[in-house]
Amino acid sequence: MANPPESDRSRSARWLVPFCLVLIPLWVSLVNKAVPEPYLDEVFHVPQAQAYWSHKWTQWDPKLTTPPGLYLCSYIIFAIVLLLRGSPTKLNPDVLRMTNVGATTVVFPWRLQNLLDTLQKTTNTRPLGANVSHTVLNICLFPPLFFFSGLYYTDVLALLVVVEAYNWDLKRDAERDQQTDSGNDTKKSPRNEILETLGFLAFALAALVFRQTNIFWVSVFLGGLQVVRKIRKSATPCMSSKAATIVKQGMQNEVYDPLVSEASLEDYLKTAISLATVGLRQPFSLLVSLIPHIIVLAAFGAFVLWNNGVVLGHKEFHSAGIHLAQMLYIWPYFTFFSWPLFLIPLINILAPKPVPQYLNLGFLPKQRKYPKLMAALIVIPLMLAVVHFNTIVHPFTLADNRHYVFYVFRILLVHPAVKYAAVPVYFLCGWVVISAFGFTTIQRPPKTLRVQKSAPAVPPAPTLAPAPTPAAPAAQEPKPTKPTVRKPLEAHQQPPKGTKKPNRPINKKTKKADPPAETKAAEPVSETKNSDPSQLPAEITDPNDPAVLARVQQHISTRQRELLEAPRVSFVLIWLAATSLSLITAPLVEPRYFIIPWVMWRVHLPPLPCLLRDRETRPRTEEAKRRSDLIINTPKFVETVWFLTINFITGYVFLYKGFEWPQEPGKTQRFMW
Repeated sequence: MANPPESDRSRSARWLVPFCLVLIPLWVSLVNKAVPEPYLDEVFHVPQAQAYWSHKWTQWDPKLTTPPGLYLCSYIIFAIVLLLRGSPTKLNPDVLRMTNVGATTVVFPWRLQNLLDTLQKTTNTRPLGANVSHTVLNICLFPPLFFFSGLYYTDVLALLVVVEAYNWDLKRDAERDQQTDSGNDTKKSPRNEILETLGFLAFALAALVFRQTNIFWVSVFLGGLQVVRKIRKSATPCMSSKAATIVKQGMQNEVYDPLVSEASLEDYLKTAISLATVGLRQPFSLLVSLIPHIIVLAAFGAFVLWNNGVVLGHKEFHSAGIHLAQMLYIWPYFTFFSWPLFLIPLINILAPKPVPQYLNLGFLPKQRKYPKLMAALIVIPLMLAVVHFNTIVHPFTLADNRHYVFYVFRILLVHPAVKYAAVPVYFLCGWVVISAFGFTTIQRPPKTLRVQKSAPAVPPAPTLAPAPTPAAPAAQEPKPTKPTVRKPLEAHQQPPKGTKKPNRPINKKTKKADPPAETKAAEPVSETKNSDPSQLPAEITDPNDPAVLARVQQHISTRQRELLEAPRVSFVLIWLAATSLSLITAPLVEPRYFIIPWVMWRVHLPPLPCLLRDRETRPRTEEAKRRSDLIINTPKFVETVWFLTINFITGYVFLYKGFEWPQEPGKTQRFMW
């Protein structure tokens, strides 16, 4: 997949990261000044943390619904600080709020950067590193996450431990992949494997101590990705798209898993069937790989049995149920916050005329399509049924006008027809959000040497000295006027005196001599323009030699594993499953509940590709480079400005636009997410 190159503009985002993250301590300082006392849910969280600080471990507020991970974490942090500095001796709200400030400003960006480096197969020293840093910055500025980083809520740390559990789960596979790429078949040391598994288990179990719904991310989401990785490593791709053939080939260890950019609605069902069919061939090995996730799931099940329910307290208002409408509200939520990332790709997909060169991303015809009528006829009726039978309005939603969700539901309930009229909006927003996984250019895998085995080999002239292997030249633009021909000798070398040049057959069309046979055999090993000749196996003398072909094929496989791959249908299925399970069990609609689904969606979005004209011909002038760079990086910078604007407005309203309830005179109420 073609990634955007690093540039001055993309590098500037890396330098913006620490400056923009300083806004978080600034935000909490303003909150402490305007709201010195606990506010809203802090009324329950702060006293509980203070009770633990006083070593009252058995004291518990029955109105608290989440486990005590936040309070335990604060205790450990400030106990260490007290040991080193002699303060704080008392945990006031302003002190406790620093728990989330430190996590969001330092720890979360660091661990998120590590996760993105692993997922996008890059490091800070590589060209894509600056783009990764910009993504980290925008995720940290995500408005609901940024807002609650200044209050003593559980959301920041609940997200952090899920991200860290993801890091350790990927680390379990990283070393084995590196050994495979290097040709080393030796297994990992049992000690390293045990340590990595224990690391994952520690953070996965810790995730449950912060929030119960994290079980769906550390067990279902990460476990599902683990299964797909194992299946795809052992299976071969299924080339047929017919359902019967997919099932038949699945029994022969062939998996059907198309790219999101090339998939239609029926491909999601076919992929699920294919994964199930292939998985049935190797149930034991898949279960072994899932042992850590099963342990976490069993631990959560034991907690539910012990607690006689999922939530700890206030069970009459937070009992788990089925709230399918949550999976309708999530799509406008994503679209509202992430529209800057959709703009240029949607122009490429929906433009009725040829896209202007300065906006053309070079999408394939399969990507440039509207939502299919058949998909609309299937999905929209299902959405209408959910709206009609499963719209749940929690009593807290319409009783508290301090939350923005209150006003959203007031609009939806202003007339019975409004909630049904919103269904096409849900459908279109959902189509855009899912399609965003395919907003990239697809680079076809390189092919092996194409050699005509039946063609007779022409022996080289006996009087010619063997030509040394030429060094890889610097990347230059090909001249359009004359086709270049490889010479058997370098430009500065001359054949010995008295040596006759070998006779070459004359091409009747061009009236020029054809190149010698040994030059014809040295065809490029890849059709991809971005392949690096310097990395190919050296001294390829006979392309018909099976050993040479095996070396070339091994090199191609290694290089392809190093490339960032566009998301496939299997990932979308697993992400949708985890998102659905974490949301539909909650009767209350809260923007905070959508933070982890949005972060997992955002980190897996492919980078916006270079413009088509810049992939075909590199910009030569500085002005052309700046123009190209502007188009590539504009969406992320617009996203940054959009998030900063939302944070400024919501923060200003929260701090300085308070109001009073008639039933509670003299007490300031504040608008918040």
